[in-house]
Amino acid sequence: MTRLIIVRHAESALNKQNRIQGHRDSGLTSKGLRQAKCLARKIKKINIDKIYTSDLGRAYATTVEITRHLRLPIIRDPLLREIHLGDWEGMTPEEVDKLYDKGYARWLKKPSSVRIPQSEGIAHFRKRVTDRVKKIARLNRHKTVLLVTHGGVITALLADWMKADFDHLLLHLQIDNTSLTMVDHSEKHVRLRFINDASHLLEEHRHGTRIFQRS
Repeated sequence: MTRLIIVRHAESALNKQNRIQGHRDSGLTSKGLRQAKCLARKIKKINIDKIYTSDLGRAYATTVEITRHLRLPIIRDPLLREIHLGDWEGMTPEEVDKLYDKGYARWLKKPSSVRIPQSEGIAHFRKRVTDRVKKIARLNRHKTVLLVTHGGVITALLADWMKADFDHLLLHLQIDNTSLTMVDHSEKHVRLRFINDASHLLEEHRHGTRIFQRS
């Protein structure tokens, strides 16, 4: 059995601007850095054996911030990237609707039915991330592994493990920035321990501002 602790990256500049990211990158906001520092206090209490992160900057920056106390190498893995969203990347939903015949509105009804120009197919994306995480679990039996990645990746993994409809989870399951999802993964089954634990963000920041926000 391998214990996987899966983290969504902290808030990025494009998150704050409500722009579609995919493979497009941006730095963490000041709020995102505070989120990561709050999570670091929780991670510090967990005995981590291995650290993997998406190679995109927002995930890597989050990983560096939350694992400063750990004397472990960080493995940057492009297979843990978010889905590539092609021509929509960098746009707001309103811009997509204007330029692509209400494409975002159609996406909100059934994501898998929308073909985004130059994007990675959803089936390819799901296979990419589920195959990679299965291999990581296999390579790290009897260890606790930290994975820092993206909301779409976590949703794809949960859809696979729960035999759930990916579109339904993507539209209805909240995965907050720096939230934790924990599973015990073996060759025969996956046992979910918890999903989207963001309790560390409910703490008051030292300057007195709350940094937990549904978005």
